[in-house]
Amino acid sequence: MFYVLSFLFGASVGSFVQVVATRLHVAPIIKARSKCLSCGEALRVHDLIPIISYLLLKGRCRYCKSKYGIYSFLIEFLYGLAYVALFQFVLSGQPTIWISVLWLLYYSLLFITLGVIALYDRIHTYIPVSYLMFYCILTFGMLVFRYINDPTNVNLLAPVIVALPFLIIWLITRGRGLGFGDVLLFLGVGAFFGIQQGLAVLFLSVWIGAAVGVVIYILRRRNSIQNSAIPFVPFIVISFLLVLFTDIDIFSISQIFT
Repeated sequence: MFYVLSFLFGASVGSFVQVVATRLHVAPIIKARSKCLSCGEALRVHDLIPIISYLLLKGRCRYCKSKYGIYSFLIEFLYGLAYVALFQFVLSGQPTIWISVLWLLYYSLLFITLGVIALYDRIHTYIPVSYLMFYCILTFGMLVFRYINDPTNVNLLAPVIVALPFLIIWLITRGRGLGFGDVLLFLGVGAFFGIQQGLAVLFLSVWIGAAVGVVIYILRRRNSIQNSAIPFVPFIVISFLLVLFTDIDIFSISQIFT
């Protein structure tokens, strides 16, 4: 039962993240009603139930029958899976219900922030500064928590060590190779995970991004579509979640190739 509730809650969070990412700097996030982009009809509550409404309406607008596409459904589904994993690997192992609630609040804020950053970067190839700063606050809060339990200099150096490769690229290319926002994201990765798992996020994001980039390049060449920049932040977020829920680190990854 808890797994079902976790999935539905996560799907709802995913739906909210999409609203924030699409309306940020464009329209009011809370006050404006959701509308069909084809006919402009205001959507009712029963049209906006995560996962369920999409399945019942077969991915179409109730009023004009235009297709929504599967992208929104996938985001809600992935967020549902993320919260099932969060319940399984993080919340269920806590000693009291109140600690579980605090961790749920923390990770919900983190997942919302990561989702908005990734989706906004996908749409605009730009990271909203306010959400990037909030992400840094959340991840460095985890650094403080880890340092209290393990007060070593390695923990304090982790953000710089993990972000250093991207900082060097940023300096050499003078910001043309990547944005400074990516450097700040990896500072947060190092603060949250430490060195070993932080480097795992770095390598996974590069590998996944490269693989997806090659596939997109081939598809665009076949369809004679002009190449454009591929946002990198979604790959960082995917790698962040993979490391969080699998607990892999740079050494376990290296063993795959030895």
